Amino acid sequence: MKKGLIVIIPTIIIVILIMGSLFVYATTNSQNQSSDLKEKVLQEVKYLNSYIVAILGNFNGLTIENSVFQLSPEETELEKTENKSSDITSEENQGGEESSNSGTSQGEENQSSEAGSEKNQESKSENQSNQNNNNNQSGESDKTSGGILNHNGKYETKWKEIKTQIEELYSTWNTISLDLHALNINGDMILSFSNILNSATQNIKKQDKAKSMEELGKLHQLLAQYMNSYASNTTENELLKVEVQAVSAYINATNENWEEASENTNLAEQTLAGIINSVGIQNNQKQTTINQCYILVNELKNAVNIKDKDIFYIQYQNLITKMEILF
Repeated sequence: MKKGLIVIIPTIIIVILIMGSLFVYATTNSQNQSSDLKEKVLQEVKYLNSYIVAILGNFNGLTIENSVFQLSPEETELEKTENKSSDITSEENQGGEESSNSGTSQGEENQSSEAGSEKNQESKSENQSNQNNNNNQSGESDKTSGGILNHNGKYETKWKEIKTQIEELYSTWNTISLDLHALNINGDMILSFSNILNSATQNIKKQDKAKSMEELGKLHQLLAQYMNSYASNTTENELLKVEVQAVSAYINATNENWEEASENTNLAEQTLAGIINSVGIQNNQKQTTINQCYILVNELKNAVNIKDKDIFYIQYQNLITKMEILF
């Protein structure tokens, strides 16, 4: 009996230790997966934030998308490389065909090549000169016509670009929504994005500027709600709240709802003040940028008070550019 106990007790201890180790491993692994998913969703929310801000900028022909949201430069360069390779291959094929069909002597080909080379050099020189002149003229034109004040209060809506962007948003959202479900975000909140996106698309098709911007503003507000569901006590969450209020102020200012815009800027200022007064920010450069945003929010408030769209848009662009650095 004693010998049996001597065997059984160590066995039980070993089993308990193994089960405990497996439990700790499973718990740790689950926590790591949850952390990775939250980080992934954070990056997706940031992407959607920049994307929606860019679309809204196009309603007034602002250049926000140039400084805030850009397509991948790697993709652009890859396309250029592929196109260049395709052109080279095409030229080589054409050269091969011409060579095989040519009945001229080698000497005649050399003379023709030299003459053609001289003509090509002259043509290239003329084209380069014309291109430089065109670039200079284009650069001067961009500088003189691209500023907000040069719009003279008339802000053209880029409907073609907006329609392309809103269509691409559908495929992007279909992917991101799956991650939100995996993070146990409220299903009705996720469904709301799809419903509002459909409503925004219908208004964009009608080219109803005011309603289209309002619907996109609702989409932007949902991003803050998603983030608040799983990261309510983070600086990123508070910064997104500031940007949501700034975007709402932009929409209200565009539609000349100045009282609502004033409320938005007041809330943005209060939220930023709370961030500044917190002790959680250790990065001095980040703290400096937050302080700059606080100043810009107050400048935005001044523009709302005097009800000047031009000045508001200038300050809004400056603020959003800084906010995108932070968030």
